[in-house]
Amino acid sequence: LKGTVDERRADIMGLEGMASRIYFEAISSVMPERFKFSGRSRNPAIDEFNCLLNYGYGVLYSRVEKACIIAGLDPYIGFIHTDNYNKKSLVFDLIEMFRIYADKTVIYLFSKRKVKEKHFDEVPGGLSLNKEGKAILIEELNKTFEKKIKYRGREIKVKNIIPMECHRIANELIKK
Repeated sequence: LKGTVDERRADIMGLEGMASRIYFEAISSVMPERFKFSGRSRNPAIDEFNCLLNYGYGVLYSRVEKACIIAGLDPYIGFIHTDNYNKKSLVFDLIEMFRIYADKTVIYLFSKRKVKEKHFDEVPGGLSLNKEGKAILIEELNKTFEKKIKYRGREIKVKNIIPMECHRIANELIKK
């Protein structure tokens, strides 16, 4: 795309939305029949997959915000997501790089049949992850964060990638 971020913001967000729909359709197509879903749903989630994913993303949001602050980045000043009062725009921008870790964890839980109906409570308009469901997800997310992977030519724990990237971005901004 040519032009400034301000000029192309809507195009970028549109492409992101289109890719997201295709991505989640593909994931749903391989889910056990009982847990197939139709797209993303939030606050409240209308299905079990989105319920787990929303909670997993919540964990990521807090990790990204913390890493931003430690790296000296203001979580409220974004690039793609607009700056609105009390909106952590930079966190929304940066989390895109890390969603795959929550996605993979949630998909793993379903593929290993660790997700049960008893892990959810009905709430008006959807579902909520209960205490037992949260414990299962957090345990698995912690395992994901502790795994070492090859990243930018180094063996690094997944949990260290977020702060590493925030520091890298901060250093790039300082240079400019």
